[in-house]
Amino acid sequence: MKILVVCSDFPYPADHGGRVDTWGRIKVLAELGWTIHLVVCGKQMPTPSDMNVVYRYVEDIKLCERRSKLKDLLYRVPMQVQSRNELRYVNIDEDYDYVLLEGDYVYPILKNPLIKHANAILRVHNDEAVYFKALARSTTNRIHKLYYHMESSKFRMLQKKMLKKVDKYLFISNKEFETFQTLHPTTKSLFLPPPVTKETFLESSFESKHVVFIGSLFMPNNREAIQWYLEHIHPLMLKEPEYKFIVAGNSRKQGLSWLEGYDMTNVIVHDTPEDLDDIYKQGYLFVNPMQNGAGVKLKTIEAIQNGLPVVSTSIGCEGTGLVDNDHIMVADSPEEFYLRIKLLFDHPPRARKLLASSQRYIRTHYDHKEVLQRYINSLHPRYHEAGAMNG
Repeated sequence: MKILVVCSDFPYPADHGGRVDTWGRIKVLAELGWTIHLVVCGKQMPTPSDMNVVYRYVEDIKLCERRSKLKDLLYRVPMQVQSRNELRYVNIDEDYDYVLLEGDYVYPILKNPLIKHANAILRVHNDEAVYFKALARSTTNRIHKLYYHMESSKFRMLQKKMLKKVDKYLFISNKEFETFQTLHPTTKSLFLPPPVTKETFLESSFESKHVVFIGSLFMPNNREAIQWYLEHIHPLMLKEPEYKFIVAGNSRKQGLSWLEGYDMTNVIVHDTPEDLDDIYKQGYLFVNPMQNGAGVKLKTIEAIQNGLPVVSTSIGCEGTGLVDNDHIMVADSPEEFYLRIKLLFDHPPRARKLLASSQRYIRTHYDHKEVLQRYINSLHPRYHEAGAMNG
């Protein structure tokens, strides 16, 4: 089985949600014995060492440059898509059983005359129309707000075009899958959970009183979440002995001026850390106070795998399948959010039980390899032939 994976960003290092999902899937496909070729149209070119890591799993890599121009705003397709128009001209010199599009951004590959549409599969990381509308709510910059609203409208139109070219969809969010399946029952759509990235799940020592948030610090919805926590929760938490709020993520050199004006007492910020393992190890619990977003917040899943129970808003655990009080603590008001953290701080056995339950759920329901293999096999003609012979 040979598959072409098309990405809008180089998948390694897996240092944010989209990369975590894509990189995990590439490794799963390699483990299943499939030959993988990779096409990437991104803003940043990978280092030779990062390329070498990816070559352990893929046979061939083609890179094309993402070219962003101001006039891209004038096109009917989203700017995120138009800037990757080079995908139309990539030399696809081999035949593939399937072409896996990692998100809507790489739509131009479908206009490449060397691609067979019938074999195209779309991995839906987000409902991009909903996601960009949420970004518009999160930002206070008027120009950014206008841009996000424009992209949201354009993605809504693009989704209709995609339906004419693609009938195979793999959703990262169970909620978005169910909505899509109701509207488009004839498509071959499926909920494919994000891959489990750790062979052995970790467990906090529950000795520190550190609350952790890890997420991309350049994204307005993550900034909004941190600001909400600093404004409403952090002042209450400062009463707790030895409490610290640990924030980590990639700022893409955009700075941290958005934190000015907040009480940063006992707040530690790790801007673009090379490694997150020690940050998780320092934590007692993880918070995901997202106010706006779409898709699955992989930061929640990653935190659980790395040994931290999670207190989240409804948005922060949307589409994961995790259940309030059974696997995760969910609260949307500041008062309730604080009380959930306090409960876990005051009762370490309760925190351990919550973590163990959430890890059991992920082990049971997030078997990426089995679901992906079953889905691909069900699409492949030989699968049907074998079934008919056995019948």
